[in-house]
Amino acid sequence: MMIRWIPALAVLGIVLAILGAVLFPAALGGGGLLALGGAIVAQAACVLLTRIGPLSPRRADPVVIRIGAVTGAVTGLLYGGEIVSEYVSSAVTDASVALGWAIVGTLVVSSMVAAAVATVRLRSIRAGLTAAAYAAIAEYLVWYPFVLGAYYAMRHSASLERVWRAEGTYLDFARSGMSDIRAFVMQDFWGAGFFHLVAGLIIAGLFGTFATLATRVAQRLLTSPAAP
Repeated sequence: MMIRWIPALAVLGIVLAILGAVLFPAALGGGGLLALGGAIVAQAACVLLTRIGPLSPRRADPVVIRIGAVTGAVTGLLYGGEIVSEYVSSAVTDASVALGWAIVGTLVVSSMVAAAVATVRLRSIRAGLTAAAYAAIAEYLVWYPFVLGAYYAMRHSASLERVWRAEGTYLDFARSGMSDIRAFVMQDFWGAGFFHLVAGLIIAGLFGTFATLATRVAQRLLTSPAAP
């Protein structure tokens, strides 16, 4: 089983990332080209990871792939919806810091849920780790188009400045030494396009492993014969 929307979303992410260079050409300066390259590499890596190696459909159980991908996609939709809501609602914008921490917690829970469910279904440590990795990849691929699309769509709106104030963008920009804040934000989003995937896979590896091992221990305890 191959999740066909994974390569489709990766292509969309690459197109949107390159579009940023068209809308904000100044962002390519000062390391921006490297940041754009990192975002593109991350998208391509998602496709490669799910096509070859232990995560490929030839080696991973289709049930495990489905569990991880669906869990990650739902998490990505929630995260992406929060990003769009920040531009639409001032109440959400004001709570962006608290929501950011809540989202980090959701990413952790997503990896653990995917790992635990897959482990229960197949009674396999490998299944749990594979599901956690798919959850991280799917979440990232669903989330990233929301980040870039919302920024492009709202780049001329008054709400953009509200979001920047709430998230401390003006302070970060002042420390950056750059002269174009829109180019600065674009570089930041390109950087996020690389590091979010790396962080997601690390989270999946750590917490997915914990959830998988804990589930297997619980399974063995529950199925072990009672002492006479």
